[in-house]
Amino acid sequence: METTPATPNSPLTPRRAIDLFETKLRADARSLHTVASYLRDLGQLERFLADRFQCPEVATVTADMLNEFIVSEPVTLMPDGSPKAEGSVNKVKISLKSFFNWLAASGRIPANPAAAIRIRHVRRPAPDVLTDVEKKSLLKAISNTRGKKAFRDFAIMSLFLNTGIRVSELVGLDADDVNLPERRITIRVKGGHTAMRFLNVHARRALEPYLKARKKTPVETRALFVSNQGFRLSVRQVQRLFDGWLVAAGIEKNISVHGLRHTFATSLLERTGNLALVQQSLGHRHISTTTIYAHVPSEELQNALECL
Repeated sequence: METTPATPNSPLTPRRAIDLFETKLRADARSLHTVASYLRDLGQLERFLADRFQCPEVATVTADMLNEFIVSEPVTLMPDGSPKAEGSVNKVKISLKSFFNWLAASGRIPANPAAAIRIRHVRRPAPDVLTDVEKKSLLKAISNTRGKKAFRDFAIMSLFLNTGIRVSELVGLDADDVNLPERRITIRVKGGHTAMRFLNVHARRALEPYLKARKKTPVETRALFVSNQGFRLSVRQVQRLFDGWLVAAGIEKNISVHGLRHTFATSLLERTGNLALVQQSLGHRHISTTTIYAHVPSEELQNALECL
């Protein structure tokens, strides 16, 4: 990050303001992905203000300028000219509101031109998940296969299905992060923090024999899950092995490995009916993030409807 030097009385340019906002985001330990997303959106705004209004100072930005930016082609259209999804436009609006809210709250601008921006709620589509039958088929296909790779992959899939951790969190696990006696794992979550996740009996049964074999494997990495070459598995490698096991299990469904997190959440909600428990188990900050699973019809309901 390169910040633009400024004297105490010099005007606060959009570039200087964005640099200061980036520093604030990093100081708040926001994830690299979040910071990059804000900077992309605000970079578009900076270019728009320069090209359209020759705007030299962020304090001169008005609500009308922001409205023109929101309806401009870079915000509303894809490179091929097709319209962007409303969720993509909402993301830009959120970046604008966060940026100008901070500028106003910190006294860097006299008024907040983004205060009137409205963000329409967009219902996210229900995520693709595996049914109970498909989960059993997946694990059976792996357990019926011999070899170290299948042994490892059975532990991986069991961990996904019984903890709901993200694939980035899984590949970031070290062998020392697993504590079977205390029935927990330590994961590294967004923002560089750590968190604990409970290991149920199914996860423990899959991990215990794998850990014993892992300790006998002569590799230098501390990673819990390693490749055939002895290196930490990557996210892409985990997706590829998951795709392969779907084929082996005869599951013809377009689902990513992240869908196993959705599968875990949906199964937990079906069994408990408690959205707050699902929120806690997934590590969501806000219950609104978890409500997507409330729109997934349970298998029990579907089976009942089939019998009508």
